[in-house]
Amino acid sequence: MMSQSKIWFILSEGQTTGPFEPDEVEQHLPSAKEPQVWGRGHSEWMQPAKWRQTLREAGHVTGSSGPTPEKPQGLWRVRVHGEEKTPLRYAELVTYLKNFSDLSAIDVFPEAGDTWKEVFAIPRLVEELGISRRSHPRVPIVGTLTFEIPQGEQSCRVISISEGGIGINDAQGMHIGSQFRGTLTSPNLYVTIDCMFEAVYIGADGYAGLRFLDITDELKSSVIEYVNKFAVHQ
Repeated sequence: MMSQSKIWFILSEGQTTGPFEPDEVEQHLPSAKEPQVWGRGHSEWMQPAKWRQTLREAGHVTGSSGPTPEKPQGLWRVRVHGEEKTPLRYAELVTYLKNFSDLSAIDVFPEAGDTWKEVFAIPRLVEELGISRRSHPRVPIVGTLTFEIPQGEQSCRVISISEGGIGINDAQGMHIGSQFRGTLTSPNLYVTIDCMFEAVYIGADGYAGLRFLDITDELKSSVIEYVNKFAVHQ
């Protein structure tokens, strides 16, 4: 079985390598040109400094062989499909999350953190919940989505993609249930994706999740081929 922490990839000069343990990432970074790091459950590529901060918030320190950190103290904020729930202590949070078969619509806000994170972005939670990362194939991508809505033509940054849809930043003028035709262009894909999209999640921070509606089998195969580059086999 693969280690629960062997989930990290490095992007350098257009090439993606991994998966790595955190300590292995540190070994590769000095020789990489303008590297960025991504791990399963995170929304986009991170600069090394941001990645190290993410590890610290999750209780992991690279190069450390000491005892496992104590469980986080304090209250964790939780939201489901964008709706915030009552804050929970860590042990209560783990128990609460075990009631869900699909964790993709749940975000948590650690007491010591500075932003909302997917459950999959917290290694300790991933381990305690026994989550299979293959059940959540959302991976980072660099791209642009252009689309037409009643307010006019819009363009926004695409930061993640899965077999079922994409995640975008700077979403404006749309609401949950909005349907529109859009064009996704990305240097990471061999094709341009033109299809209908539906907004299924919109956050207060401008992030939105869009679902593919009428994507062709050929285009879907291209997406799957790209997503599979980040597969973490267990």
